[in-house]
Amino acid sequence: MLNILKLELKKVKLPNLLGIVLVIPLLANIFGLVNYLNNRAMLSHGWKSLWTQVSLFYFSFFIIPLIALVVATLWAPEHKAGLDLIRTSPVRNKRFIAAKSLLALAVVAATQLYFLLCFYLGGKFVCRFGAFDLSIFYYYIALSTLFSLPFIAIFTAVAVRIRSLGVVTLLSTLASFLGFLSSAQDIVPLFGKASGLSFLALQMNRFERLAPPEVLPLVAFALLEIVLFYAYAVRRLRYDA
Repeated sequence: MLNILKLELKKVKLPNLLGIVLVIPLLANIFGLVNYLNNRAMLSHGWKSLWTQVSLFYFSFFIIPLIALVVATLWAPEHKAGLDLIRTSPVRNKRFIAAKSLLALAVVAATQLYFLLCFYLGGKFVCRFGAFDLSIFYYYIALSTLFSLPFIAIFTAVAVRIRSLGVVTLLSTLASFLGFLSSAQDIVPLFGKASGLSFLALQMNRFERLAPPEVLPLVAFALLEIVLFYAYAVRRLRYDA
């Protein structure tokens, strides 16, 4: 697996990837920061108030398309070669998919830390906030990185079939919208946890760690989605290759 990861790293078009992972979190922070500054009279809880504005934009509207674009960018070299690199390789398709998924997870994890850094710099140097225990924000970043895995699996399955970034962006925007709707509804509470990222986005303003009864359904849905879409991606890649 290590050799495959090294090979995948050589395929990465760094400028394309950096354009995604550096710009999108920065834009989310800028939008949230401007919104906070414009409503500062009503938002009087410092770091927490700023987080509510920044996380609203990022976790509700930006993160799922970001994941989709990262995955699509990592698959772009394969489509450029018409999947010939996979056809002629002795490595099994499922190992290609696993390697690309692990690389996508690493990129998303780094992006999440960069997002948190932007948040901290904005609060420290623009808003002039003082010292604060940021551990709850580290917790949310770690949990959101974990719950990015189902969407990595979903958009890996999409990327095997579709090379158009425009189509991927449209589908990821739709996924964000559906995830928000499922998490916001209370008709069938269990389905509200089908999208871990969307559920977490709505829970962040509580500034509390999720209780075990909340986490277990989220993990169960995440595992189910990962297994289903990973299997689908392997099957479709085998069919195409």
